[in-house]
Amino acid sequence: MGIGCQTLIFLTLAMALSGCAGRQTVAGCDQRDWFELGRHDGAQGVTDDQLNKHSRDCRKQIRSDWETMYINGRNAGLVEYCTAENAFELGKMGLAYMFVCPSTVEPQFLSGYRKGQRARELEMENKKLEGKIDNISEKLNTSSNDFEKTRMTTELMQLQARKSQNETELNRNFSKRQ
Repeated sequence: MGIGCQTLIFLTLAMALSGCAGRQTVAGCDQRDWFELGRHDGAQGVTDDQLNKHSRDCRKQIRSDWETMYINGRNAGLVEYCTAENAFELGKMGLAYMFVCPSTVEPQFLSGYRKGQRARELEMENKKLEGKIDNISEKLNTSSNDFEKTRMTTELMQLQARKSQNETELNRNFSKRQ
């Protein structure tokens, strides 16, 4: 078999397979659990434009019943997502909120989200303070100048006091019991 024949066979097979792949995508859309897809997206806090992306995957042949199932599923997922506890965790992790929660629960969600952001700020500040405390402690142990030792001891006490205040606020306002 010549090179031209092999190329022709390869191209024919490639075209046939690409045609099948295109049909599989649409067939795959028929097989999808649109409610579960929407529920998953809602539970992740995905915006409603995600349906458009799913529609593109299906060659824009999305049916109205798929859309209805997706929206119902997404609403069910948002019930999971839009809790104050989840909001706190999102804020604490520094993740963005895309304003997807219904107006009936959004105030509580935002309150939890802001608390999570504050907890994150305090924890990050404490990490920086720990680094400074370690640095000053090392210098204090190696310094022979009494004036410098006094200055560093005062600074060390201030840093430790600030860290203690942060820990108190964290324990009082952001403990696991909330």
